[in-house]
Amino acid sequence: MHHRPTIAARWWSRCAWLCVLALYLAAAPVAADGFSLRFFGNGVDAPGLDRVEIPLDDPHRPVDVGLGDFTVEWWMKAALADNDAPACEAGADNWIYGNILLDRDVFGPGDWGDWGVSLRGGEIAFGVAVGSWGEGICGSTVVADGLWHHLAVTRRGSDGRLQVYVDGQLDGAVPTGPVADMTYRDGRSTPFEKDPFLVLGAEKHDAGPQFPSYSGWLDELRLSTVLRYDGDFTPPAAPFVPDGATAALYHLDEGGGDLVADVSGAAGGPSHGQRRFGGDPAGPLWSADTPFGADPGLIFADGFESGDTTAWSGTGG
Repeated sequence: MHHRPTIAARWWSRCAWLCVLALYLAAAPVAADGFSLRFFGNGVDAPGLDRVEIPLDDPHRPVDVGLGDFTVEWWMKAALADNDAPACEAGADNWIYGNILLDRDVFGPGDWGDWGVSLRGGEIAFGVAVGSWGEGICGSTVVADGLWHHLAVTRRGSDGRLQVYVDGQLDGAVPTGPVADMTYRDGRSTPFEKDPFLVLGAEKHDAGPQFPSYSGWLDELRLSTVLRYDGDFTPPAAPFVPDGATAALYHLDEGGGDLVADVSGAAGGPSHGQRRFGGDPAGPLWSADTPFGADPGLIFADGFESGDTTAWSGTGG
């Protein structure tokens, strides 16, 4: 004779299964509304890795700003202990000795021109050059404090004025600087293969330990062909929306894979980049820590795709 389970037994069995399912769902990562990239500052210890590379030339891409006015802005979060370049000093090429965040340098004299941004003493260093004429400025606020900050640097084409803004407040300026075209010269011959790239998170040439790389988070990078700011402003509270002056826009919301997509819609684009994943620790990682309130506890390993609950770790923050 077969004994059928009682109603109570069947109820408890179903309850136990539902409880296990609920615990699993509670523990599983939830896909964030957005992502950022987490760099680890590997630099010369991982040549060509732990960075993003964005081609500028062959063919020319609109991300190559510098013909006149331009603004570069982004969100970042970093710790001073992970970015220990010495205190900022104003002057030409001052930025190359910091923990390099944005590298649009060319090897040697600036030719048509180059520019870059780094952290020195936890403050922003921003410099530009055309040929032998260069200028560089320092911010006055330590932004490597473990918090998200909105940063913007501007160059005015008419007189070369440079400005740095931190969280909407003017943080450094020089009244004049190089006024000529500082884009990358199309078709330029060079023995240095990384010259025709904008590199995020590292010194593009891996020229030596005296040019360290950035360690921290990066999000919402926008390059524009206008002066977005000419005085204090309220930092954006949401991701950027493209407009006619947007040369390149990287939401960094891919969350997996190596494509870093330009969503600006600029004529002549897109100016897509490629994530170069590697180093020890390996980076840059896709992270759910963003300036707009996503979960700071999730960092996603290489190859994460939405719904994949096997490639994640709760080591962010």
